[in-house]
Amino acid sequence: MQKLLKKFYLLTVLILTVCLAASCTMLSGFKKLSETGHASINGKKVNLKTMGDPEKDCLAFGYLKIPTEQLYIQSDPSKEPIYTTPFVFPGAYSDGSIFCFPPFKTDLAFQLASLRNVNFNVITTFSPQLGAEGKIAFVTHKKGLMFIGAYDFVTEGKAGMIVPLARKDSAQYELKCLLKIKKLLQHTAWLPLIEARIKELENEKK
Repeated sequence: MQKLLKKFYLLTVLILTVCLAASCTMLSGFKKLSETGHASINGKKVNLKTMGDPEKDCLAFGYLKIPTEQLYIQSDPSKEPIYTTPFVFPGAYSDGSIFCFPPFKTDLAFQLASLRNVNFNVITTFSPQLGAEGKIAFVTHKKGLMFIGAYDFVTEGKAGMIVPLARKDSAQYELKCLLKIKKLLQHTAWLPLIEARIKELENEKK
């Protein structure tokens, strides 16, 4: 019980630290961390090409309709505190954000803590309340590949919200993501899984 309370305390401190940092300077450094083939875990750059075991780990990925840099926290107080930035593939503004997380162990719970979007000279930062509607949250509930969904970021006045895109279009966004990830993770143990899932999705379109 004491160990669980200690982890909950550490998680609370992590959340407060992340939120404070996100509102100041951390988000401005996302782009530097998101170099080709790199993401970050607890502030340290990691190379996706050298990480993970498809037989044990979960490789989560998703799509957001606007280009962003994103910060997530591991929100299960019974597990070790983690904050992470996914790798966001570079591209045109109209391409949105195809993003891929570092491979993680199963049964970890992640939630979006903050995102940053730059449109011309306008910089938008967004921090959803933890546990509230209008967020991106997922659990690494299985080993192998996991598509966490496709989303849009909608603003009304000064308010913003994450909105899931139509479920009927989910397969096309998953395929769009996997085609990018395939190029990134060539010559890795993840490639056979990626190619098999791409084939399944392409067959569904026929």
